[in-house]
Amino acid sequence: MVRLDMEGDGIVHLHLGPPHAESDEAAYFAALETIGALTGAYVMVVDISGHFHLSRDGEIRQAQWAKATRAQVSSCCRALALVRDKPNPRSQQSFARLWQIPVHVTSDLGEAMEFARTHLCQERPQA
Repeated sequence: MVRLDMEGDGIVHLHLGPPHAESDEAAYFAALETIGALTGAYVMVVDISGHFHLSRDGEIRQAQWAKATRAQVSSCCRALALVRDKPNPRSQQSFARLWQIPVHVTSDLGEAMEFARTHLCQERPQA
């Protein structure tokens, strides 16, 4: 299941979890396109429950999306909180290399939401 929630509070919440369906990869890329088009300030919480795997073509497409939207996401997104069953430092390093934003990886959704809310109100430093 892939679901993108944008409640209007500035928190973009992307859920990737069970039950998994054949349509998940297409839904994931539709969500990424929506996120990549955002122009106002927001924070992102990505909740990956269980294992979410992309096809090889999906991995390539994801890398292309990240490259194409790097400037847009870096300028609009204030922070990213990644929720994983088993967080590890590599996840944080990978996402931190993509964008110039604070990244926090945790197994606790409440902690991720608090991190996101804290960064939502912060001004983006001028480059």
